[in-house]
Amino acid sequence: MPDTPTFGRYTEIPYEQMTPEQQEGYRCLIEIRGQVGGPSRIWVHNPKLAKAAAPLGAHFHPGHYSLSEREREIAVCIINTAYPTNAHERRGKEVGLPAEKVEALIAAFRLHSRTSGSRSSTR
Repeated sequence: MPDTPTFGRYTEIPYEQMTPEQQEGYRCLIEIRGQVGGPSRIWVHNPKLAKAAAPLGAHFHPGHYSLSEREREIAVCIINTAYPTNAHERRGKEVGLPAEKVEALIAAFRLHSRTSGSRSSTR
């Protein structure tokens, strides 16, 4: 941990001031990720989160996932379009938007997702 323990507005906890559970979560992050940097620094406050999120986050770093780059692009495309589209459609209906308004919003969302959501591949 740095001498001036801050990350934006977040003040880090020096290791020696952490609870035993927080120290265990910190060590878990170090073991799995090799460092405690960026947004993961705040996870130290919640050791259960640190222990759960560290392996999950590490899985998405190059060399740790089982999908090819193309398969990951397809998965991201599906996640970024299918689920949000269905969730937005359900919510629109729940709040009483007219069907044509919901359809227009979904069309706009799909167009935006195609043009900015995921990068295209030439493979």
